[in-house]
Amino acid sequence: MKNLKKAILLLFCTFLAATTLTSCLSDDKDNNDSNIINLTGAQRTQTLQSLAGDYSGFLYFYNGTKKDSVEFDWNVSSSDSTFTSTSFPISFLQNYVTTNSNIKDAVTNAGRQPLVGSVKTYAQAAKTYWEQNYYFYLMTPANKTLKFIYNGKDCTITFDDYQTSSYGYIYPQIQYYNKKSSINFLVKNIKVGDDQMDVNTAFQAVGSR
Repeated sequence: MKNLKKAILLLFCTFLAATTLTSCLSDDKDNNDSNIINLTGAQRTQTLQSLAGDYSGFLYFYNGTKKDSVEFDWNVSSSDSTFTSTSFPISFLQNYVTTNSNIKDAVTNAGRQPLVGSVKTYAQAAKTYWEQNYYFYLMTPANKTLKFIYNGKDCTITFDDYQTSSYGYIYPQIQYYNKKSSINFLVKNIKVGDDQMDVNTAFQAVGSR
């Protein structure tokens, strides 16, 4: 229980931009075979229905050495297990483009872009979290990309399946508790026309219904 409270505090009272929250399941000292439960189809539907709705919050990042944020809204649909943001704020990525003026210009000025992804529930859960209605999901952007056109050039932001940090593995994971949610976006690289640069950074959005 102590670890659960600590994880919730981290989730909704603080943020880590370049190294976001990893799965809190790995932090649970009671996370052993006896603590793991297999979820039924009905239980997995329950977790998705709990998550469903419109969220408003912020996406966090670093502007130089300063923590910064930008407003961010999204929706999760339980009917088709879809994550949707009609206005993903790509301009924050300008802070991670240091050498390529074409890429920096595109992410700075192309405006917000639509992003759609698939939400998947887990087949298992830690009993400690399940009993507190604290749920986890994976969210994969469609084709692991966000594509748009800027100044006649094809632009692509590519997302990772996972990244590593001092906290361990980071996944494109959604966490939900008490009408509040966080989601990790793992940006792998950005391509504008023939120019491409690696980002390899995880960013976290936190919002509430």
